[in-house]
Amino acid sequence: MKTVTLDALIPREDFDILSDIGGNNNTRNKSTLSIEDLKYDSFFFSALRKPIFQRETNEWEPSKICGIIESFIESELIPSIILWRNQGGYIFVIDGAHRLSSLGAWINDDYGDGEISRQYYGNIISQEQLEIARKTRDLINEKVGSFKEIFSITRNPAITADENKKRIAKNLGALAVQLQWVEGNADKAEDSFLKINQCATKISDAELELIENRDKAYALAARAIVRAGQGYQYWSKFTQDAQTKILDNAKKIHRIMFGETPMNIDDINSFSIGGTQSSSLTLDVVNQTVKICNGISDIKKAEIGDENTVICMLRNTLKILQYMHSKEKFSLGLHPFVYFYSDLGKHKIGSYYGMLLFVKNLISENKLNDFIEVRAKFEEVVYKYSFVVQQIIRKYRQTKKSYDKVANYFSDLMNIIGKNTETSSEEIINELRNLSEYKYLQTEIIDNEEIEIRGNFSRGRRQQIKLQTFVSNLPKCPICGGYLDNYSISVDHIIRKADGGCNAKSNGQVTHLYCNTTYKN
Repeated sequence: MKTVTLDALIPREDFDILSDIGGNNNTRNKSTLSIEDLKYDSFFFSALRKPIFQRETNEWEPSKICGIIESFIESELIPSIILWRNQGGYIFVIDGAHRLSSLGAWINDDYGDGEISRQYYGNIISQEQLEIARKTRDLINEKVGSFKEIFSITRNPAITADENKKRIAKNLGALAVQLQWVEGNADKAEDSFLKINQCATKISDAELELIENRDKAYALAARAIVRAGQGYQYWSKFTQDAQTKILDNAKKIHRIMFGETPMNIDDINSFSIGGTQSSSLTLDVVNQTVKICNGISDIKKAEIGDENTVICMLRNTLKILQYMHSKEKFSLGLHPFVYFYSDLGKHKIGSYYGMLLFVKNLISENKLNDFIEVRAKFEEVVYKYSFVVQQIIRKYRQTKKSYDKVANYFSDLMNIIGKNTETSSEEIINELRNLSEYKYLQTEIIDNEEIEIRGNFSRGRRQQIKLQTFVSNLPKCPICGGYLDNYSISVDHIIRKADGGCNAKSNGQVTHLYCNTTYKN
């Protein structure tokens, strides 16, 4: 099940931010939060903030959000919310952002698609986010009822409603959430945040890395890309011109990585190179993309995030992604499914990381044409022996530690094919295994067909049959012989205009952009 985005309900701020809302002489802290406190326009809710380094509030499924709301209205135990008040009067959520946001979503009718979220994201909300918001609202309205409906009962008891909703309405004013407060300065608050959030719902390695390196340029670049520049502006201290460039590049990168429309499992041309935007691995994928494209292997030596360095890193990232899959005239138009997905439609992150570095090296070593010359056979081997990448990753134990080995595999494959383009895929793989660094590979293709029994196809088997059929029917570029993706293609003259070619349909063909505009010429 996809998760719900509630990130807009409690905005982010730096611990040291000052506020006109309150003063530093207010030492009386509330012990509970009531319904009135959770309304978006209340004094208390308007002072709530998440730390600038807090992960996105988007990790709960609809059922879990509904469960918190049900626990609240039934006066069941909800763990205390832990808060810290800074010297300027802002109130930071140290623990409990998902709980508060879930209750706030119900009370303010915003599950990632309401007025608060639309304003926060500049009215740019993905179809995936809108769809999961609708499902969440429908579930909660069915199980509990909308807050607006229940609140209206408190004002007019004569309203026709079921007994359960009337009971909830009677108790609404007495409901409250328990609070605890952290005492001390900003350092104490940050230390408390990290300790607490490494216990319950543990902060992912990618999120923790970005928290600890939040002043580094690559971290700021990754933050910009994840939400296509929307949401909290981590770069808001930069000049307006720099902010505009950051937003522009981040949107372009996000569009290439995650596509312009939601993925459709029955349309392999809808698959994106970076996987799904709503995946729990999205932040990690974006973070690694920036690091690979900018040659960052030691984050301790990564550059501090001044505006010029952030923009440079975004441009470096964009360039490599554009070569991989874009509408730019130099795009290779790599088909995402062929390179980056299993026959069940699961994103293969290791292949994606390895191809990033491989393409980066092709560009820097001026070997793009060498790749085009072997591309047809290269893609045949990569697709047929897709399990080889997984073996490489297993040998080196971790995807993020093995992407350079995967890139080397792609490079060695290209070199072997380049020596004899007529060699079969089986012979190419056997020759690869003759190299000392690949002796461990188990390259025999095993027939994984199930025992033949009377009955229906399993769900996974049906998916495999569909996707394999779709791939077998993909068109191929008449210049290089590689698979064509309908997003990144060019309509080309078979006989060039310079050589007297006409504009008749019979003189037209569909090719890769790079093959038409660069390699062919």
